[in-house]
Amino acid sequence: MKCPFCGSERIAKEIAWGKTAETGNVGLKYKTGGFLGAVGVVQVYSDLCLDCRTIVRSYIKEDAEKEWIHKPGSFGTR
Repeated sequence: MKCPFCGSERIAKEIAWGKTAETGNVGLKYKTGGFLGAVGVVQVYSDLCLDCRTIVRSYIKEDAEKEWIHKPGSFGTR
């Protein structure tokens, strides 16, 4: 993989997103369909160009067929 911005091939792959204090979840939110409209979060990963420090790609490894939540807000916001 090459960086589309600087052409470098020095790409760090599969870097997991997270919080520094590990208090909560960072990722894409979706409705689980469970009790009281529960919300789930999918782990997000990125590939990072080590030369120009650009996130080249962000992605998930789970099934993408979910009822994604498009509204911003805190964890439980629907």
